[in-house]
This record gives sequence, C-alpha cells and structure tokens, in this order.
Amino acid sequence: FACGAHSDYGMITLLLTDGNPGLQVRLNNENWIDIPPRKGAFVVNIGDMFERWTNGKFRSTVHRVLTPRVGNERYSVPFFFEPDFDALVKCLDVCCSEDNPPKFPPVTAGQHLLNMYGKTHADFCHSAEDKSTN
Repeated sequence: FACGAHSDYGMITLLLTDGNPGLQVRLNNENWIDIPPRKGAFVVNIGDMFERWTNGKFRSTVHRVLTPRVGNERYSVPFFFEPDFDALVKCLDVCCSEDNPPKFPPVTAGQHLLNMYGKTHADFCHSAEDKSTN
C-alpha cells in the first residue's frame, strides 16, 4: 500500500488527485471500491471530527491508496479543513435526542487531533520520550 487504511482525524479533507488510480474507499459492508480519478474534480472525505459533531449521522470515510503496479507515481494534494484549536466539538443538537444520546463526549478540536495523533503514533511518542530520558 502507498497509504494503509485510515480515516482522517479532522473535519473535512479535500483531495486533488493527479489522474492516477489507486484511491479506494471502504463501504459499510467492509468491501473496498475504487475511486476513479476525474480531471478537475475533488474527492471530499468526511473526517472523524465531523462524525463526532453529527453523532455518527455522517460517517468518517475509511480509505486507502494502492501502490501503482507499473507506470507513473501517484501524487495527491490534500487540504485538511479543521476548526480552531480551541473550538468545542460536541454533538449538534439536531443530531441527538432522548432516544439518540450523544455517542462521543465533548472535546476541543485541538485535543481531539492530539488524541488521535497519540493513538496513531504511540510507538513514536514513546520512542521519543525514551530517547529524551537517556
């Protein structure tokens, strides 16, 4: 894989591709589908933070990128749209009810990103801490 299966941590990702195939999205049934590149089009991924705000109504997009078998290398230019670091991310009132309470606790956008980075790179963080104490 050029990039293994993951979802984006933030709110929304806009992706301008270079015309080469390889991007895949995982469906709810765990199957993967190819997202063919379209000249002049953007791919829009909903991120984990947006899923929190909507109480899961809009799901974060799990995606991956396959390594090209032959030919050109694949380049992508993502733009990660995030709220301010101190913005509170909590379930929107229109996305929860007595029958559908919030699934995620409130958190600031910045803390959410730091939490996600810490989970993803726990081995790197521990390695860096170990080196700083030696």
